[in-house]
Amino acid sequence: MYLERLVIDNIKRIRKKKGISQEKLAEACNTATSYIGLMEIYKNVPKLSTIERIANALDVDPLVFFQDINKISPEQEAEIQNKKKEIVLLFEKEIDNILHNQ
Repeated sequence: MYLERLVIDNIKRIRKKKGISQEKLAEACNTATSYIGLMEIYKNVPKLSTIERIANALDVDPLVFFQDINKISPEQEAEIQNKKKEIVLLFEKEIDNILHNQ
């Protein structure tokens, strides 16, 4: 279920971002508008061949539909940890300044 929702959510997000209506996407994929509409409310689950046609119509790599954009990459996580360390050091320096100037 997670992958189905992920793929459908990504298709819908990308379609809207590109300003393409359900009708235009359906036309480009040679499918019914109702199929796209039902897919976007999780009533239809697209087959891999349909995912390929949708990717072509949206001009994206089909693999993008399987990527969770809400997950943080290891690089992003490392950057966050570094920023946290910088902030802690700044607070420690400020506390030291306050304590030594009393």
